Amino acid sequence: MAATTWIARILSLLAVFAATATPGRAQAQALPGVLAGRVIAAGGGGVRGVRVFARMGALADSVDVDSAGAFAVMLPGSATDSVELWVDAAEPAARVFQPARLRLGPRESAREQEIVLVPLRWTIRAGRYASHVVEVPLARAFAGACAGCTGFFRHFALPSGSGRTSLRGWPAERFPLRVAFDRDWSGEPVTARDSAAFWREAEELEETLGADVFRPANFPDAVPRESGGPDDVILVWIDPRMRGISGLGTAVSNGDDIEYGDLRLNRGALRETAVDPGLVAHELVHTLGFGHTCAWRSVAADVRRCPQLRAPTATAEDVAYVQLAAEIRALLRDHRGRWAVEAALAAIETPRTGGLAVR
Repeated sequence: MAATTWIARILSLLAVFAATATPGRAQAQALPGVLAGRVIAAGGGGVRGVRVFARMGALADSVDVDSAGAFAVMLPGSATDSVELWVDAAEPAARVFQPARLRLGPRESAREQEIVLVPLRWTIRAGRYASHVVEVPLARAFAGACAGCTGFFRHFALPSGSGRTSLRGWPAERFPLRVAFDRDWSGEPVTARDSAAFWREAEELEETLGADVFRPANFPDAVPRESGGPDDVILVWIDPRMRGISGLGTAVSNGDDIEYGDLRLNRGALRETAVDPGLVAHELVHTLGFGHTCAWRSVAADVRRCPQLRAPTATAEDVAYVQLAAEIRALLRDHRGRWAVEAALAAIETPRTGGLAVR
């Protein structure tokens, strides 16, 4: 096909796409022979210079996204072929987002593809480190502290074999989370000194994160249901059985939404901050859905494997990754996004070759 005819065909398809799309969103059904969708920039950055590449077998095509992130790229193969889709900077040297890679079957490629782009740097929005710019490579967030260990971000595969991966977290509307001492089931009486020590660290963590995350609650108002825990509370126990262990924080989820958390503390470690500095902040970060890391200096550093990286409160890297996770979850929910971290991780595992694009 002559170059001018090919360009004219793409322009006409894009015109149809633009005329039928819902304002601010890509249209609900892709045109036959065209893979359409929208890219959304996490962190609020623009999408100028972002290009979409599609390959079916030995044939390939590419197109720039428009100012709203929408794209419609011709599928160069037959309707029975799978599509390899890449979203990347047209000029790799100017890259500000992690590239995204998808492999879509015929049925999947007929749908709109809403793709959240994961930034390579994050500007912290509030708190102790407000305005700090932090490098946030996604692979580092998922890096486990040991073979078989989870990282600060934890993989959560969505059901139905879709290939999609999400990040677990609390629904935004549940903040600030209720925090209650379970005085009935604690192995030791909870004293005013215990409560003061706990809330001192919890409030420091909030100040560092720059958000209202926790609020005190009375246990009778947060009694667990027979069918499971309450859906917006973290329960705290003083547990005398935790000999040799300072604390244990967990989050219980339904799908990728956390429903409740619990935090068990060794009283000696809670009261004597020199025993385990940042104990409460460390365990609260776990109840928020984050794991251990040995990839940077962190309040969530694994003390058994990298004690030299343990910080007494959240670091700038911790805050940046916490805010990034919240942003990705919000964009996927609010814009009905389909792809985010799984596409970025796939691009890391299989870097794009220079021969993919056809200009």
